[in-house]
This record gives sequence, structure tokens and C-alpha cells, in this order.
Amino acid sequence: MALEIETDIELDIEDLKDDIETTRKTDRWSDAPSQIKELFHQLEWNIIDGEFMDTTDLIGPNLEAGVSARTLIAGPMAVGIAEVGRRFKADEYFLPEVMMSAKCMHAALSILKPLIIEAKTEDIGLCVIGTIQGDLHDIGKNIVAMMMEAAGFTVIDLGVSTPPEDFIAAIREHNPDIVGFSALLTTTMNMQGETLKAIVAEGLRDTVKVLVGGAPVSQTWADKIGADAYCADALIAVEKAKACVQTHKDLAGGAPELAAALVAMDSA
Repeated sequence: MALEIETDIELDIEDLKDDIETTRKTDRWSDAPSQIKELFHQLEWNIIDGEFMDTTDLIGPNLEAGVSARTLIAGPMAVGIAEVGRRFKADEYFLPEVMMSAKCMHAALSILKPLIIEAKTEDIGLCVIGTIQGDLHDIGKNIVAMMMEAAGFTVIDLGVSTPPEDFIAAIREHNPDIVGFSALLTTTMNMQGETLKAIVAEGLRDTVKVLVGGAPVSQTWADKIGADAYCADALIAVEKAKACVQTHKDLAGGAPELAAALVAMDSA
């Protein structure tokens, strides 16, 4: 039986600015058994510290205890990489540190991906996702792709440094409901706007809902380039994607009403 632990909540992770001893004193994961709570905190700090050689040793015991792959990704892994993102934005971490943390995530995801696919429910829609041209970072994109698959979406992953023409070709070939752009760097995020312009120029804008995310991206940026939604993390991406194909399925991509409704979800 799967061990149910709450992850779909706003978490205070200020303790991650300090050390694991401070973290151990928090109420985070308080609904988990004590040994699982400790494993979660170790996994958070494993990702923050980039100790990728130890990652698989932390995943196995969690799975054996009944923690689901989705809970691990949406829980301690998402929390750890969120702190890495904060440190990167604050110039406390630079690309070498981010890449070490990404190695931890890749090690964990290589174990968890088959379990996520196995747990997939019925198809509810199709999503094309990719890291934007010029950007080779994929950890956030990979997490979103896996969580989307677990939620019931079919995901076409275009990989990294994806040029606008590849997104357009994928839209024509797969007729997706959702297109997702990821970017880690401020120097590449402008390609989200350029790619969206290309989709508009090809007359495809109203056929797809466009979601954007990544460390330098914000709601202000999404509004500026005309995306339908900004997604701060993988869980929000899943919820907004589901809203696009369910509650707001009759609204065209680019419709002001759609963007307003998806923004409203952030304060719901």
C-alpha cells in the first residue's frame, strides 16, 4: 500500500538556507513516519549539496517503505531543487553547482521514471514540451514531463535547445493540446517569446495552450510574450494543464479569458 504524504501544499523552506540540523527541526513532512521524514530531509540536502553518488541509496529505502514515485518527485526532490533555483537566482550558486544538483535529480529520475509511466492513468490530453533553443538544461523540463505523464497526459519531449521550427513541426504532427517552453538562463529565455511569435506566424496559436516556466521566468514575463500561463513548478504545471483540457477546453490558445483564468488559479 502506498504511503500517503502531503505534498500539494505551499511549503516554508527557509530552513534550507541553513543546514540539515535546522531542517530536521521543521514541521515539513510531519505526516510521514519519523524514518521517512528523515529520509526526505536527507534527500532534500543531497540535491542541494550535489552529492549525486548517494542519491540512489536514498531512493530505494523510500520506495521500499511504500512512498510513491510521484510523492518523491513532488515532495523532497521538488523542495531541494527549488532551493537550488533560489540560490542560483541569488547568485549564491553558479552553473557548476546547479549541474551537480542536476546530476542528483537525473540519478533519481532514472529510477523513478518507469514507475511514473507504470502509474499513468487514462489519457486526458497531449503535451509537447522542450527546453528552448540555446539552453541545454533539462532537469525542470524532465520533472514536468514525468508529472504530466503521471497525471494522464501523453508527452512528446523535444529535448533541449529546441528551435522554433521543431516546435512548429511537432504541433503540426501531433496536434497537441498543450505546448510547454522551459528555460533556465536569462540569456535564453527570450527564445520563449521568439518561439511563440513563430507559432503565431504559422497560424497555429489558437490551436494550442502555451505554458512557460524556468528559473528566470515569471508571470510578468508570460504576460509580456503572450503565453497562456506561467508555471512556477511541476505541480502547478500539471494543474494548469489539466484546467486547459478540462474546465477551459473550449477556450482557444491566446484567449485573454484563458490567461486570466489560469492566473486566478495561483491565488485560489
